[in-house]
Amino acid sequence: MAHIRKHLRKWQAIVRRGKIVVAKSFWKKSEASQWAYKIESQIETGSYLTLKKAERLNQIKLGELLDIFFDKTKSKSKNVRRFEYEVKYLKRFPIGNLYLSQLDAKILAEFRDERLEEGKAGSTVNKYLGLISRAINKGRRELDIPVNFNPVSLVEKCEELKQVDRSLDEEEWERLIECASKKEFPQTKDRYGRIFNKREPLYFMKQIIIFARETLMRQGEIFNLKRKDVDFLNGTAIIRKTKNNTPRKIGLSPLAMEQLQSLPPTFDGRFFPVKSRHSFDWKFNFILRDAKVDFNFHQLRHMGANDLIMSGWSIAEVQAQGGWKTLKALQRYLHIQAEHLARKLKERG
Repeated sequence: MAHIRKHLRKWQAIVRRGKIVVAKSFWKKSEASQWAYKIESQIETGSYLTLKKAERLNQIKLGELLDIFFDKTKSKSKNVRRFEYEVKYLKRFPIGNLYLSQLDAKILAEFRDERLEEGKAGSTVNKYLGLISRAINKGRRELDIPVNFNPVSLVEKCEELKQVDRSLDEEEWERLIECASKKEFPQTKDRYGRIFNKREPLYFMKQIIIFARETLMRQGEIFNLKRKDVDFLNGTAIIRKTKNNTPRKIGLSPLAMEQLQSLPPTFDGRFFPVKSRHSFDWKFNFILRDAKVDFNFHQLRHMGANDLIMSGWSIAEVQAQGGWKTLKALQRYLHIQAEHLARKLKERG
């Protein structure tokens, strides 16, 4: 039987069944009795603990879950600032104020469609949904949040546009290197008509462009490369921080080593002391605008991989140099030109 007593001008109902002890206060004794009877029935039928867990879904908002997910996983993130920005960005939308009990596939689909109507790319919207999905899965596994299924799994993902294969021809490459060697950028106007003053490029912009194509290294790997990691005698370099968390040693061509040796020493030992990826991309875009080429820094890795294939390297050698885990991942970067295939056939004949 439940115990009902007067406590601080209220009626307190206490229900004890085995190891389960539940108490709640009411202004009226009748309400306390009704509540106690309901709880006793739930405990006897074995549904009390299930219902108690379900109530948590009405207490936790999606924005709160995203904050918890960030705190639990930020130590494993390679770019904490970007991760934090993505979480805060999602919390700005009305979906962040919904309780987990209100979150369903229909609401997530509406969120997806609204972002697409705003002009967001399909890949960007998929990243938003992926972040929500990972937060829910983390809550289910480690925080005992009673979500029966992940509603994101029921939402159809956006179609992502395939990246256009882009490689610079000799004329465009020379123009890019020439612009990267300039001491200052000319005055330019933005889309609002505002005039930018002359801005000085990074002093190592030419060297880093050539080095990226020669080594197939990723942007972040180049930024973190230090003098202690390079063996000029044997022509090798150790990449300690990689995208797939697997350190690797690569070979350096004479042209790549020449670029490194031409750079002055830095305080922290890095060859290319970049403050942030954003600041570098901003400077690099000025060079692209000046050179009038539609390109991005990561495509230098594509060009380097094709250069090695056309010079006779095997797929396995290119895979080891570039640090691709699987052959399938490497194939996305290789765009072997038809002229090269024609020369191979002539040599065979």
